[in-house]
Amino acid sequence: MKRKISKFIIILLSILAIVTIVPNISTVNASDIFSQADDWLEKGSQNPPITPDEVWKELASIAQMLMAVGAVVVVACFMWLGIKYMTTDPGGKADVKQKLIGLVISTVIVFGGLRIFTIVVNLFNGIFA
Repeated sequence: MKRKISKFIIILLSILAIVTIVPNISTVNASDIFSQADDWLEKGSQNPPITPDEVWKELASIAQMLMAVGAVVVVACFMWLGIKYMTTDPGGKADVKQKLIGLVISTVIVFGGLRIFTIVVNLFNGIFA
């Protein structure tokens, strides 16, 4: 009985969502879309272009934040697998060792990803410069 009621509520909410979205979609026509796109392009052409140095400044802060989060996650995973390795039976230790292999590969990707990205960018800058 509860499943039927929950299915009915989900279907009712889905129909309600579709009914509220469809009128908004039907009020947009192609000429409005093209005029808004032209306005957007005009605004972009008035501003000075973004330099690669500005982009690197923004990306550096994001990359540092992601590296910090990645480091915390990797350390937490190593601690979790270490505790699991110490507290499990011999059959479970083999499973933990398999997971450790994947974790080591993930660690290399997390910490080596920024260096690999920098090498690729410098390589392409040298080729296309």
